[in-house]
Amino acid sequence: MRFTTPPNKDYHQDIEILKEEIESQRNFSFSKFCDGEWAVMSNQQINNKEFWFEPKNPTDQKLREALINSFQFTDPSYYVGIACPTVFGIDLHRVMKRVSRQSQDHLTWADIWVNSNYKYFCEKIVPLFSEREVVLFCQESGNVDNLPFKPAQVYRVGNNAWKTNYSQIAEAKVFIDSNGIRDHIFLFCCGPFGNILCHQLTQHSKDNTYLDIGSTLNPWLKSAGFERDYYMGDNTFSRLKGIWDQ
Repeated sequence: MRFTTPPNKDYHQDIEILKEEIESQRNFSFSKFCDGEWAVMSNQQINNKEFWFEPKNPTDQKLREALINSFQFTDPSYYVGIACPTVFGIDLHRVMKRVSRQSQDHLTWADIWVNSNYKYFCEKIVPLFSEREVVLFCQESGNVDNLPFKPAQVYRVGNNAWKTNYSQIAEAKVFIDSNGIRDHIFLFCCGPFGNILCHQLTQHSKDNTYLDIGSTLNPWLKSAGFERDYYMGDNTFSRLKGIWDQ
């Protein structure tokens, strides 16, 4: 798989490429990083309802290192999303592109699933999850019975999951090995914990697809407190298209 590259980088074409790869059932990994993840990697204090980071905390520093490793990991089957300059400014976009160490054809937008692409995600990509066995990591408050597909395995996470649920990485590795898991789709809806999961499970077994999809399933899951503007009706974000620095 190769994403579009400058000067012909294309927001909608990149999600079509992802859809084709999922549809083909060729295994790959996609992990998205935006302003929150970058703040942690830059050693800035974070304290919000989803996750928090204290630079003076030794455990948090180990998590920061794991997040940086997931951002800079390179592999032919591993792809990374970075901050869109339309929303977060050209400076953040440029520095993330440089620090990621990824080739241009392995980079796309962190918001590739959402904004003006969200309708396509719901109509063209979500139905593909019914054609594969799905392992889902989602908020403990999420109602998986509402999903338009039935996960084969569900891991529940709480707030600050990358710290409080870190042991699930080892649990997932045991699950893969003990059950001979191959050609499943792992979906991560768990903030920066999803980045670390995507990286470490890719290293553990490349026989599955690992996708960091953020809050995209929340209209079905109804996870309390995790609403996003892009699926709240006709608004600026639902019409937003990404641009790319040349």
